[in-house]
Amino acid sequence: MRPVSVRAFAACVTLGLALLVPGESRALSGGAPARQGDALTRATVFITSLTPTSRTRAQVANCTGVLIERSLVLTAGHCLADLGGPSVVVAQFFDGPDSIAHTIQVTAGAMHPDFGGRGDADNPRPELLGADLAILRLARPAPKDRRPIPIARQPLKAIETRSVLAGAGLRTPSDESSSGQLRLAAVKAEVVTDGPTAVAFGTTGGAVCRGDSGGPVMGQGGLWGVVIAIVRKRNLCNSTIFVAVLDPKSKGFRAMLQKARKGR
Repeated sequence: MRPVSVRAFAACVTLGLALLVPGESRALSGGAPARQGDALTRATVFITSLTPTSRTRAQVANCTGVLIERSLVLTAGHCLADLGGPSVVVAQFFDGPDSIAHTIQVTAGAMHPDFGGRGDADNPRPELLGADLAILRLARPAPKDRRPIPIARQPLKAIETRSVLAGAGLRTPSDESSSGQLRLAAVKAEVVTDGPTAVAFGTTGGAVCRGDSGGPVMGQGGLWGVVIAIVRKRNLCNSTIFVAVLDPKSKGFRAMLQKARKGR
């Protein structure tokens, strides 16, 4: 079993310029506590990595993800880096909003082949935003009471339905101890770029902050997107977000899925 090195980042978009700039991973502040037994609640995971920086210190980073197969978790691509590195990465399942019922180690992962890294103010690369996806492979299948969320067969139609975002990061932006509670918030979104790596722009019923990158967005037709960036002006959190629209039939998504299934 080899650990995966995962670093949590978030691409933040400058409101006036709509450009991606480097930042930290974001999480949901506000919304409502997840309901016990809810389908999205039981499929969402909190991804935590521990990376030693010295003999006595380590860096901890978090993202959110969602179970799409019993051993596979979908998240944002910028949450995954340096496969085979020194980090220990685990996926934590929830039993309601607070309790972590199960913890399973991540052993491998695959990025979307079109993901070329995060953009910046000089080179925003908007055409690559929708490829900000990755799939993590768990050391063992999720518990039997956990059911993967099916990906929407018609994601563009699912976007038009009532949608919900799940996130498990900071409830209070300045309080590092406030992460780890799973919360849900309503999302209204519309597609702003098309193609196999489409992107949707949306607003939520809560602010997205550190830890919510990779958070699943689900409509009546199934799972249609993953949170990849926030739009911010001055504060570190905001209710306006960018979402990578899933296209499971696309060549890039299928290649990523196949690689993750193989676990190498």
